[in-house]
Amino acid sequence: MRTGENHTFLSSTPASTISPHSNHDFPQMPALLSRLLALATALLLAACAELAPLFQFDTVDDTPATDTSADANTPAVPETPVVVVAMDWESLQQELTSALQGEKDFHIDHLPRGLRLSLPAANGFSSGSAALQASLSGLLERIAPILERHDQLTIHIVGHTDSIGREMHNLKLSIQRAEAVMEHLRRRGIALARMSADGKGETEPIANNAQESERMRNRRVEIFLDTSGD
Repeated sequence: MRTGENHTFLSSTPASTISPHSNHDFPQMPALLSRLLALATALLLAACAELAPLFQFDTVDDTPATDTSADANTPAVPETPVVVVAMDWESLQQELTSALQGEKDFHIDHLPRGLRLSLPAANGFSSGSAALQASLSGLLERIAPILERHDQLTIHIVGHTDSIGREMHNLKLSIQRAEAVMEHLRRRGIALARMSADGKGETEPIANNAQESERMRNRRVEIFLDTSGD
């Protein structure tokens, strides 16, 4: 065994045989990679072009179809304007007054909207009943043609009683009497849709109930005339 000696091993292979490629060949690698990338891109684009028809979808046109059958030159028909004629309340009052000529104890008053016709009902109904008597039905026969002819009128009928009897009974009786008047007018050709009925009982007296002559004035039927066009 030999120690203390330093050995240096040198390859006997010539330097020119270490690699089959010399150092001046490496700069050509980026150019090769660029050519490969360009080739791959071209192949990818070609494949996409062939597959594109498989992914096409039909679109639905939601635009409404235009009717071209009508002549475009046909002029539009103008709408007929609606003319609302204001009610001549003075003339209506004269008609009602003439129809009731010779009768007494009826009153016609002007209101901010329309007229109020007050008809006496002291002898118009049987005591405690809503059955019409000849005196009141005769008055209604006279005014019914006028009310029917002016079909723009709305008719609200309100019954009133005196204070004799129970209050709830008088209220119910006043409503029934107003409805009896409405039914009589309906039978004379006035549309039920134009009319309404209500009762106030003894709550709206126009005279003192202490005496019979005054109580007779409180027993009445009021007809309110109005229009929806004014």
